[in-house]
Amino acid sequence: MALSLLGNPKKFKESLETLKDRIDADEIPAHNFKANEKTIAEETFNPENIGNKSACAGGLCDFVINITAYYNVVVSVEPKKLAVAEAKATLEGATEKLTEVNALVADLKEKLGVLQANFDKAMNEKETAMREAAKCESKLSLANRLVSALGSEQDRWAQAIVDKGELLEVIIGDVLLASSFVSYVGPFNKTFRDRILADFVAFFK
Repeated sequence: MALSLLGNPKKFKESLETLKDRIDADEIPAHNFKANEKTIAEETFNPENIGNKSACAGGLCDFVINITAYYNVVVSVEPKKLAVAEAKATLEGATEKLTEVNALVADLKEKLGVLQANFDKAMNEKETAMREAAKCESKLSLANRLVSALGSEQDRWAQAIVDKGELLEVIIGDVLLASSFVSYVGPFNKTFRDRILADFVAFFK
């Protein structure tokens, strides 16, 4: 193939110019460059040495050395490029996942804020209700004590009403008896006083 191309310099030149693109497209078998290793490793295979015999051959030697070096770089770099591409894909997936997680966290924080606000409101209402309940309990206790105290006075008041009613029935006689005692019994000794007072009581009845 190479010998046939040498008969057509233009086509040979075009094949050399497209060789890099074919390497990038992975169209060149690896054994082609493997076969060049021994030749390139020879001390005499260098552009200066070969260029002394033929400038064209020296340029071609330089091309072979450089294109082989390029191929070796591509071969060594390609796995790294694939690893980088895979890492980028993984990073993009992780970034998307992180975005979803951040959105979820933000949503949960918002819901938590609403729940916290409702909780604080409920706790404030509870504390207010507890204070009101304590006030009502205190008032109820005072009312019970008052009712209990008034209840204990009920019998005494009822008896006092009865007593006052009875006193109203006899108050005129009591006043008359006291007035008579003061007016008439004063000059006498106790014996006569008792007798006179007994006569007054019998007469008033």
